[in-house]
Amino acid sequence: MKKELLLFILLIPVICLFVWNCFLWYDKDSGTEITVRITGYDPRDLLSGHYIRYRIDWDKTDLTQFENKTVTKDDFVGSLNKTSYRFYVSETHAKYLDKLLMESWDVKEEDKKKIEVVYSYKKGKHPIAKKLLVNGQPYQKII
Repeated sequence: MKKELLLFILLIPVICLFVWNCFLWYDKDSGTEITVRITGYDPRDLLSGHYIRYRIDWDKTDLTQFENKTVTKDDFVGSLNKTSYRFYVSETHAKYLDKLLMESWDVKEEDKKKIEVVYSYKKGKHPIAKKLLVNGQPYQKII
């Protein structure tokens, strides 16, 4: 009896993490996809891990994607409520992508790579960054 009770108690955290993970995947996959153009952001944050830090460039973002949808730009921006954002990437890709974002400051406009982040957004919830695109392709294909 004690072994079954101990096993049950040990499984509770695993079950809770699994259920929480399922809710997160559902939120990510069932939201409206919003693609925003990004630019690099400095200064560096040494404690942030393997994240690409960026700012959203609203001047170059296609705002027609908000038309004929239940999502408005104001709802989306209001749910972000940050000035800089992060996208997690693997350690092997972080340095290259960070360099790519920083190069966008020094290159002529026609030579710049088009770097975008695809968010999954549900009204009333915080947007979830799903993909990082470089010239319309997932960044893994570019590297």
